[in-house]
Amino acid sequence: MSDHHNKIGPFLATMIVASTMIGSGVYLLPASLAAIGSITILAWLAATAGAALIGGVFVWLAILNPGTPGLFSYIDHAFGPLAGFVTGALYWASCIVAAVAVALAVTGYLGALVPFFVTPAGMMISTVAALWLFIGANIVGPRFVARLQSWSMLLGLVPVAIAAIGGWFWFRGSVFEASWNVTGQPALAVLPRATVMVFWAFLGIETAIILSVRVRNPVRDVPIGTLAGLLVAAVLYMAASGAIMGLLPAAALARSTAPFADAIAPILGASVAGAIALCAMLKACGTLGAGLLLAVESAESEAVLGPMRTVARTNIAPRVSLGNLVFTGVLTSLVAIASTSPTLARQFTIVTNVAVVLSLMVYGAAGLALLRLSHALPSLQRFWARATAGAGAVCSFALIAASEPDLLVWSGGAAVLAAIVYAAARVRRAGIARRVAET
Repeated sequence: MSDHHNKIGPFLATMIVASTMIGSGVYLLPASLAAIGSITILAWLAATAGAALIGGVFVWLAILNPGTPGLFSYIDHAFGPLAGFVTGALYWASCIVAAVAVALAVTGYLGALVPFFVTPAGMMISTVAALWLFIGANIVGPRFVARLQSWSMLLGLVPVAIAAIGGWFWFRGSVFEASWNVTGQPALAVLPRATVMVFWAFLGIETAIILSVRVRNPVRDVPIGTLAGLLVAAVLYMAASGAIMGLLPAAALARSTAPFADAIAPILGASVAGAIALCAMLKACGTLGAGLLLAVESAESEAVLGPMRTVARTNIAPRVSLGNLVFTGVLTSLVAIASTSPTLARQFTIVTNVAVVLSLMVYGAAGLALLRLSHALPSLQRFWARATAGAGAVCSFALIAASEPDLLVWSGGAAVLAAIVYAAARVRRAGIARRVAET
């Protein structure tokens, strides 16, 4: 079987982008957003617009040079290997943390079926077991993970479709209106924070360009996968979120660990709610497989591993290394244990906020890279590419500024640590080269 046949086409690229986004975000965020209220439907609109701008940055980068492997090589080309390494390391860290968040989503909906798994011991066992199960799926290969994503997306659409379509038949405007803004704060004070929370659901918009070495035709498949995947996810997000906030009052929704199942239970009964929980859990499993694939692909990108190698890599292996997969499994397990909190919701909030800020730092850098590299495009394309790049970078940095100050400190510290690691690797390589020259 040829390598070309084993690569991902436009349909699977769309499915893996959409399915990466339609994961733990859409299934757990309604409960988190209920602490603010149904006004967060406006945050969904703002986040969708921002994700479209950032997705546009990735589309232009793929058009600019379709032969470039992954996202970080563009940043490397624009600003040098230090910038490429730091952003690659930050993105890899965000993927590690995000994988833990998705594993927590698996645990949350599993707990709706088997209450033991939302106890402290059960939550830890389920989360770590889910991580290792899908490390195993990645050992099989990237095409297997892409197909798993496609299959799980179709199954996972069941609870979203019931809420996005059927939920409107039971939608109560009075419930939606009463839950509009339960914080008591002005809308302009709560919407930026809500938009940052919502943006967790759009992490994964970069999936197609990260996996560009795994797709058949990057100049065609990366744009199709990015924009079509975003369109699928955004339509479902807004329809489902609007409906579910008219089904349950904000106070009840905020207490839920399985909001889609809890919203359906009073309408269609406990057995249907259990089936909804099962579908959501299986969909989160598919997302976890793709999230771990992104983590290991990011770790093996030339921007991240290149400075660590003494001999350049000359080809791309059909599968990621077993050692990288095992290391990723160990690291994600440690993150899951280290972030343990009194409740699943609190742990989920911690890890998703960290993942969002780390990812937005990379997205902003990608926008700046496009600004610098776009001179190679024809004049009309250059204008639109630069407009998209500027808007995408501004959006990324504005969302970072709206996040919690503690996260900015930790994220800045991660960037400094990555720069120190890069400097140490350069010194090591220089020492090896000097010893070789002396011999």
